[in-house]
Amino acid sequence: MNNSRYAKAIFQMQYVSRWREFSPRYRDNAASHSFRCAAIAVLIGKIEEAVFGNSLSRLQLTARALLHDLNETVTGSIKYVTKKDIHVADHIKRLEHEVSKELVSHLSRSLQPHFHDYIVCAEDDSYIGQLVREIDSFDAMLFCMREYELDSNPYFVSKYEQLRQRLGDSPCPSIKWLLESLDNDEGIRQFLHQILNLDLIDRWGGSFNLIPDDDATHSFRVAAMSLFNGHLEQERFGISEIKLHRLLGKALMHDIVEGVSGDVASPIKKSSAVVREAFAAYEEKVAQEMTAQLPSFLHEEITDFLVNAKDDTYEGELVDIADKIDALVKSNLEIRNNPHYGDKYYSQLLHIQHHYENPCVIFFLAYILHDLSYDNFVR
Repeated sequence: MNNSRYAKAIFQMQYVSRWREFSPRYRDNAASHSFRCAAIAVLIGKIEEAVFGNSLSRLQLTARALLHDLNETVTGSIKYVTKKDIHVADHIKRLEHEVSKELVSHLSRSLQPHFHDYIVCAEDDSYIGQLVREIDSFDAMLFCMREYELDSNPYFVSKYEQLRQRLGDSPCPSIKWLLESLDNDEGIRQFLHQILNLDLIDRWGGSFNLIPDDDATHSFRVAAMSLFNGHLEQERFGISEIKLHRLLGKALMHDIVEGVSGDVASPIKKSSAVVREAFAAYEEKVAQEMTAQLPSFLHEEITDFLVNAKDDTYEGELVDIADKIDALVKSNLEIRNNPHYGDKYYSQLLHIQHHYENPCVIFFLAYILHDLSYDNFVR
């Protein structure tokens, strides 16, 4: 078993570019796209249940949306028109399937059934697989919408119109509902914009970064690591009370408020107890205002995921752990090029060692961290 292969893949996702050949105003990558798909899946799952009375596995839907493109760390981002060409379509589909199975094979055996479903079967012929494909197109439409609203590239205008027309005929009622709400519900529209624009919030400001980072790619990694840690603690350590969908929702949305507040550096936010409390109150106020504008059936869950992302529940603690692990790995990757990150790395490591005794933390430090240095990462 080599669980670090999964961790490497989630960090490599940000290097798989999207739309580059069309010179977009805003750069996109597979990590940002997968974060957005999973965040949209949280909404779609709730709409399916609350509006249309359709009971489904929301964990399965959100996890598949999160990891459906993980094989692109090997295959790269293949154009849609190429994937559908009669000469190569079957070969590409077979290759993607083989790569996905290979990624899953490195995980601990107890985790493989879950992640086989999330990665290998992500876009299968089931209704959930169909939803994942429709969510993928919905996110592409949102990206094209932002491009044509803020730039004059004719490609994105035509692509937006094409995707919107196709989604208007979607066989999934929740997709059509969300599409109509994008036009008619200001709260939904603003929330989708906050999800979309999280890739504009840079992290680690004031430092020279070899590894670029923003809130969207960070949220993808935190969510993917939280999902891994949650299943690990359930399957290998018998902690059965973890609510995995709640954990995944909190991990996905823990930084959405920064679309309004920005990514204020931790040394500033935590410079004193008074300052810490002031920033916490401000971010809670922003999150509550965002949630209040959404339809009422979303309030309770989005408040839990957004306002109380790192509460004192076990799920909240696991989100905080994944957040700290992500910062630790980021610092480890940067040490080679910037000695400034050496201090950050050791302070993060000490904090994790002194504050968390969770099985997933011990497992990560013992079996995964040593494979995530820059030298190992770039191989």
